[in-house]
Amino acid sequence: MEVFPLEVDECVRRNFTVLDWKVQYGTLMYVVGDVDTKERFLKLYRELEPRGYIPVLRREGEAKVLRVFKRPPPRRHKVIWNIILLVATIGTVGFAGYMFTAAGSIYELLDPTFGVYRLLHHMAYMAAIFFVLGLHEFGHKLACLKHGLRSTPPYFIPGPPEIGGSLGALMIQETPILNRDQLFDLGLMGPLVGFLASVVVTLIGLSLSYLVPYDLVLKWIQQGQVNPLPTEPLLFTLVREGVLALTGASANEVVVLHPVAFAGWVGMLITFLNTLPVGQLDGGHVVRAIVSSRKHAIISLAAITVMLITGFIVMAIVALIILFRGHPGPLDDVSPPSRSRKAAFALLPIVCGLCFTSITFTLL
Repeated sequence: MEVFPLEVDECVRRNFTVLDWKVQYGTLMYVVGDVDTKERFLKLYRELEPRGYIPVLRREGEAKVLRVFKRPPPRRHKVIWNIILLVATIGTVGFAGYMFTAAGSIYELLDPTFGVYRLLHHMAYMAAIFFVLGLHEFGHKLACLKHGLRSTPPYFIPGPPEIGGSLGALMIQETPILNRDQLFDLGLMGPLVGFLASVVVTLIGLSLSYLVPYDLVLKWIQQGQVNPLPTEPLLFTLVREGVLALTGASANEVVVLHPVAFAGWVGMLITFLNTLPVGQLDGGHVVRAIVSSRKHAIISLAAITVMLITGFIVMAIVALIILFRGHPGPLDDVSPPSRSRKAAFALLPIVCGLCFTSITFTLL
């Protein structure tokens, strides 16, 4: 049985009003009576963590129960896997760019100089994709820095070239998330920054795209020279229509997207998938910061159904497997999120809805 130093008990009693306590299953368990638990818990964590202990605060029935555990040894992170996945993603994104810009592409009919600068167009597409992915992960990193959390470098995820060559990236937390405020910020910041990056890339890509008479584009589609986009996110439509209105395009003209504009579509696709409130995806973190674990599981099942309907079968299966493992929640699962975060929660369905994308059918 674990023997706890007296100073651990003193730390708990210094920060919380203890109503009852006992040793249960080899851990210290306290029933605490305080209402203002958030700052008390943060202070207790800062005192116990250097001593090798971790507090966990949960609500059990009507009681607030604080348990103290021995801190597990840190997991060893092997950077080789970050490098392998990065190289693989560069390969899949590069191949996607090659498919768009290869000799004989429709762009050579639209732009006589395209072949001369083919490599630049190819590299611009790759740079646009990694710009969106990189800023998404940078958003998560900002949240980590704000709250003093440590995380691994990003693990980039290769994807099918047909949808851009990447399904995003993820970082693994090396230090625990302490409360619902931190969980909310960590989940929302990545998609929010990625959302803005996707808009920027789409604007740049549309400025490089081509206005072509609709009849000609329809002919190219029938000949298989041009492939229509899968379902266009509302955000993409709004940006495109705004650009067309500013350029004074006629009603009979449509846009043939430059590969960089398609990278903006990929960014919105990745943002849509990440903001779905599923398990431990970004959207799942945000929802778990607001609701209980039971409600989070119900919402996750509904979001997985959306994944299936929109054609993301493999991701839905993976999400379902992860869901069965449950969401650990923050160490302090009693203290509610701040009012400002409750208000900002509306950003999640707005961003998710604006970036909604399906790959089950195409639009002409």
